[in-house]
Amino acid sequence: MRLTTITLVAMALGSTLAFADLEWVTRNETLPKVLICSAGGTILSASNYSRLDNIHYGAGDGPTALDLINTVSEVLDVAQLAVIQFPVTGGSAGLNSSLYLNITQHLNQYLCSPDSDIVGAIMFHGTNTLEETAFGVDLTFNCSKPFIATGAMRPDSYISPDGRSNFFQAVAAAVSPASANRGGLIAFNDRITSIYYSTKVDANTPDTFKALEQGNLGAFLGGQPYYYFGPSFPVGRPYFNVTDTVELPSVVILYGHQGFDASLMYAAVANGAKGLVIFGPGAAALSPSANEAAEDLFAKGIPTVAVARPVTGTGVPDLYPNAVIFASYIGGDQARIMLQLAINAGYTLDEIRSVFESPLRDALYTSPASQEYYY
Repeated sequence: MRLTTITLVAMALGSTLAFADLEWVTRNETLPKVLICSAGGTILSASNYSRLDNIHYGAGDGPTALDLINTVSEVLDVAQLAVIQFPVTGGSAGLNSSLYLNITQHLNQYLCSPDSDIVGAIMFHGTNTLEETAFGVDLTFNCSKPFIATGAMRPDSYISPDGRSNFFQAVAAAVSPASANRGGLIAFNDRITSIYYSTKVDANTPDTFKALEQGNLGAFLGGQPYYYFGPSFPVGRPYFNVTDTVELPSVVILYGHQGFDASLMYAAVANGAKGLVIFGPGAAALSPSANEAAEDLFAKGIPTVAVARPVTGTGVPDLYPNAVIFASYIGGDQARIMLQLAINAGYTLDEIRSVFESPLRDALYTSPASQEYYY
């Protein structure tokens, strides 16, 4: 059987997406096609110290995406693969929204066009900010085909690298019809979680991406995905069209604490922020001075979104809407991205409130009992 090997390089964001036809790494041309969006990360890293180094790696000669395919050749029993390499410098902590805008625009072209024969896509990404890039793609990817984010916590040079297993499982999930109509997914450490609710909960170990309150959607057994539930999208998950978007408005995250200095809110706006996200203690509680500043900024057209500071749980919208918007069950990193996209889409303040609060507000306050007790 013919084996084709080629790696394509992504064009710069904002340029016309005019590629030659993708060429595929394949040994069976009847298998489904999966696109790999490669943005580097630990999964493609190596150490020049030892096979036990999972701390100071990165300077070694790491594999390319094509090398990883050759190493984990079992993936070619599952799918045909094409690679788009997205240039990344400085590690995932140095990235910004231009990466996920770039990835989304490519995915929408190659997977969502009516004549596309590509069944799904996976993304390699550094785990430090994987949840942010993945969340941005999830809210802007314009079809229900599987999009699976993965990476690694151990470099490929480690004595037992986790990236190889994660890679195979991500491809297996991407080709599975059961993965469609669920929104974006993370395949990591034998588990499947929703991008919409997932966060990195451990800085060091492979068992790190979790949706603590919402739980896992499934697991991998024998390399294959097993879902606990039928397909469904996360409640309230919006979609934003970024076809012509090159840059998103600035949104700044602040950390609420005892003695919080509300002047930081004004300073962020003076520095160009079009919206604010504040981690509030407990159920997203803000200090009196922060609430006063939020009211003042709201009157000037600047939204403030409050996020619960604990690792899980939510702030509860007030009975009657006021200047502070509550993020519901998404985290602060995700709230920042959603707010950026909503502002970019031209949403009014009431529309921004609706995209964040409506599902939770409807659940809390629309029942007959709630109407009687609260109103």
